Amino acid sequence: MVTLPMPFRLKHVNIYALVHDGRVTLFDTGLNTPETAAALETGLTRIGRSLRDIDRIFITHRHGDHCGMAGRLRDISGAAILMSETDHAFIRFAEDQDRLIAELRSFYVRHGLGEEALALLGSIFKSFSKMIGTFPLDQALEPGSVHGVGDRSFEVIAAPGHSRGQLCFFFRNEGILLAGDHILPDITPNLSPDLFRPDFRPLERFLSSLTGMQRLPVTAVYPAHGRPFTNFVERIEEIKEHHRERKGLTLASVRRGRRSTHAVSIDIFGKDLPDFDRYLAINETYVHLVELIEEGLVLEDIEKNQCFYMEKPR
Repeated sequence: MVTLPMPFRLKHVNIYALVHDGRVTLFDTGLNTPETAAALETGLTRIGRSLRDIDRIFITHRHGDHCGMAGRLRDISGAAILMSETDHAFIRFAEDQDRLIAELRSFYVRHGLGEEALALLGSIFKSFSKMIGTFPLDQALEPGSVHGVGDRSFEVIAAPGHSRGQLCFFFRNEGILLAGDHILPDITPNLSPDLFRPDFRPLERFLSSLTGMQRLPVTAVYPAHGRPFTNFVERIEEIKEHHRERKGLTLASVRRGRRSTHAVSIDIFGKDLPDFDRYLAINETYVHLVELIEEGLVLEDIEKNQCFYMEKPR
């Protein structure tokens, strides 16, 4: 495990290096910043390797703290990059920053953000883009496929929710799960809509994938944030309970009257959030509203490109 710095609230991301046959296979990369590159170089030096020894890079998902440096490392080492086609397609789309920001702006306008917050959104995402390099995909990973690294092998496990194409990597012989952002020891991953696949239900897919994973004989989870842990099944149940409670709070807010997603998010998370966390709060609120609509408990009303939610009459 190599812990790399991030200039965000979480402060760090863990990536994993597997040494074999004089080479190094990486699982995730960290952000594309000089500080990250220096920290990774230092980490590999401690085990007698360098950036040039990297032969493959397996990526859990498309977020910058997991794949931002993949292109730079490929240029240095010639390493092959492997991830889901679904998430790589989003990365290709996001190369057009103006189009991506326009899509984000359209979503947040519909869900109640004002002009000041929308202007800030654009500046935040443009600053993020500087820490996320683009890169070609050398091989698309398929859930259920098995890959060998030296004398070890691991299975690719679909883990949608935090992103539509997130993957986990399970070393069955060792009982080790490289969990990315899917299962974290102290926090729950943010769930966000896929702006280009409005039929995608992040919460439903997230919870169903957790249920499927509970059957795996996992003895240790190595997450992207926080320390490794062993209470795998118990942690999954805690996460499920968290979302049951969060869905209940969402429904309680809607029962107060016709409300925007932003208004519901304030009821749940409060007003005093850091700038970027305001957008994450809207995302989380929206995915719970989607499930309440699917369950027949909440109605959505669209008026002049604004979405409002209310309790469905009984």
